Amino acid sequence: MDLSRQIVFKGHTTVENLPVRGIVARSKVMHNLLEEVALYANSEANALIQGETGTGKELIAYALHRGNEKRNRGPFVSVNCGAIPDGLFESEFFGHMKGAFTGATSNHAGYLEQAHGGTLFLDELGELPIHQQVKLLRVLEQRTVTRLGSHAPLAVDFRLVAATNRDLRQMAEQGSFRADLYFRVAVLLFRLPNLEERGAQDKRAIFESVLKQVAERNNHPFTPPPEWLLVELSQLRYQGNVRELINLAERIAITHHATGEWNAKQLLPILQRHRNETVDTTQSPARDWSSRDINERERVLSQLEAHGWQRQVTAAALGISRKVLWEKMRKYRLYEHLILNKNDGDNFGC
Repeated sequence: MDLSRQIVFKGHTTVENLPVRGIVARSKVMHNLLEEVALYANSEANALIQGETGTGKELIAYALHRGNEKRNRGPFVSVNCGAIPDGLFESEFFGHMKGAFTGATSNHAGYLEQAHGGTLFLDELGELPIHQQVKLLRVLEQRTVTRLGSHAPLAVDFRLVAATNRDLRQMAEQGSFRADLYFRVAVLLFRLPNLEERGAQDKRAIFESVLKQVAERNNHPFTPPPEWLLVELSQLRYQGNVRELINLAERIAITHHATGEWNAKQLLPILQRHRNETVDTTQSPARDWSSRDINERERVLSQLEAHGWQRQVTAAALGISRKVLWEKMRKYRLYEHLILNKNDGDNFGC
């Protein structure tokens, strides 16, 4: 099908009858991906979405939900596996009855039960401890859950869509992820390209889309950006992918609306600061990192993002001290991400 006539740049993309909200795409690699999403959305098969941080994995998951005629009227339950404390796994996933433990003052339906009739989206599945993976596998096989404090199993009917920024197949081969769970989840496999793979045309389209959204949100008239600015934006690298480009676009949009013009004298320093803050991961010491270092960096970064870059909460979730977390952030050069993602004093200073 000819997708070029079906792409709508108003904050969402439409492929056939499948709404992919929040995704702007012009590149062939994204068109190919959206064709796959449209093809398999109506399937009941479990799906695994792989992609770097900030590429929009949850948007693809939601598109699979919206495009499923059986599931789209049901709930879309999104769970970040890396944000659930180990001791609360069973209560959060399976639910509990009143009085099942201290503090259980009422009955509670877990995520698996909440997703009945719809889609269960498990983000960062690779962060789920291996001793909890077998419990999830059992549910996928039996399609029943039993709340804590109850002996009555409840039937659950949902489609599972999972996402990860890690190589689960490699983890399964290394023994850090259950192979049987991997093959149960990865019936359908979608790989999201990073922003560099998508190319300049997608960078430009995303940038313009964000400018329009910011203008609309603030009741400002939209003024198309000059070509020089689009060229500059398309040549920059974005380690945080779409998420990072959106942050930069919002910063530029705010500056533009404050001055009322596309002032190169004010905007060029913003672009230069972005270049200075961007780390070239092909250079030392990153090029000397072992596979263990890379996996640990991904784990720490995932937890930082899951907890809004609040270091104290993230350290507790990782089971380490705040000082050790800061040392890991310095070792793996995550302070640049902290600067780029700083929205307020709480996120930066915790």
